[in-house]
Amino acid sequence: MTVGGTGIKNIWVLPEITGVDEEVSRLSLGLLTEARSLAERVGGMVTALEFGAKTQKIPDVFTEYGISKVYLFQDPLLTHKSAEAYAAVVLTVIQEEKPWLFLMGQTVLGGELAPRLGAILDAGVITGCARIDLTDPEKPVFHRSVYAGQLYQEVVFQTEKTMLVTLDPDVLNIKPATGTTPAEKIVIKSGLPGKAIKARHVEYLPADYQEVDVVDAGTIVAAGMGAATDEVYPMVEELAALLEGAIGTTRPVVDEGKIARDRMIGQTGKVVSPDLYLALGISGATHHVGGIQDSGKIVAINRDPQASIFRSSDIGISADLKDVLPELIKRIKSAKENGEIL
Repeated sequence: MTVGGTGIKNIWVLPEITGVDEEVSRLSLGLLTEARSLAERVGGMVTALEFGAKTQKIPDVFTEYGISKVYLFQDPLLTHKSAEAYAAVVLTVIQEEKPWLFLMGQTVLGGELAPRLGAILDAGVITGCARIDLTDPEKPVFHRSVYAGQLYQEVVFQTEKTMLVTLDPDVLNIKPATGTTPAEKIVIKSGLPGKAIKARHVEYLPADYQEVDVVDAGTIVAAGMGAATDEVYPMVEELAALLEGAIGTTRPVVDEGKIARDRMIGQTGKVVSPDLYLALGISGATHHVGGIQDSGKIVAINRDPQASIFRSSDIGISADLKDVLPELIKRIKSAKENGEIL
């Protein structure tokens, strides 16, 4: 088997599924869909990777998404996700099989595992890939966004070694396969020596919503110039605490030194995709709106009925924050006390 040229173009994929997952994430389904689609176009086969401490029944989702084979790497050190452990157990197999392409998500795990394997294998790595162009299957072109999505960089591998690629979760589509056959499971017992892994899992700690990066937040309470005043901002913080949301902001507020720069959202700041984006006193400048377009719901409150932010909002309220926020905070507290919301 060869990796490049006219060889078989087999694809590995890491969907981050474990035997204890009650619900498979959209990221995992998207990765399986993309791997199968690419394999169909280049005449290859997909091998999904799963890791665990003991042998387990592989989830039906692999068959549903047309995956031919599943490698279950088994070792006590694989109880918890670990890029260090994963790299150690897959190394021998990847060197033997030389898959054409290894797909991962642009996640905490994928973002660490891909470059780690790249360094060990002396192979190329592309992170945050948004599109793969197979016009020439012998030289696929990988597109990744730069400058907050304003431009796309085109990258081509100049080696026949395994191509290591992490995919942007936001661009993945989900589509089950048709006419599937059961996936083949192959258990690989690795027997890693304990000293092989330097990092140890100690415990899971719940995230402090006040410290969570806005990129990872499920709820964002964003304060514009109309909300970052001495009178209003304490209410913004209280509301964020009630909603367990991260504080976000705009460039003018950062420039005034009122909120830290790492909280700035927009094309020149951070691009976010929370389930709920609450825009308080934000006018809606183009560079800010460009960073929130992937939000699930955008709710805006601004006293200017002509504010541009309303054109990008699912719900808009034209009112003074000094009037709205106390009442909103009061109602949320009451709903929590009555068990109406958790």
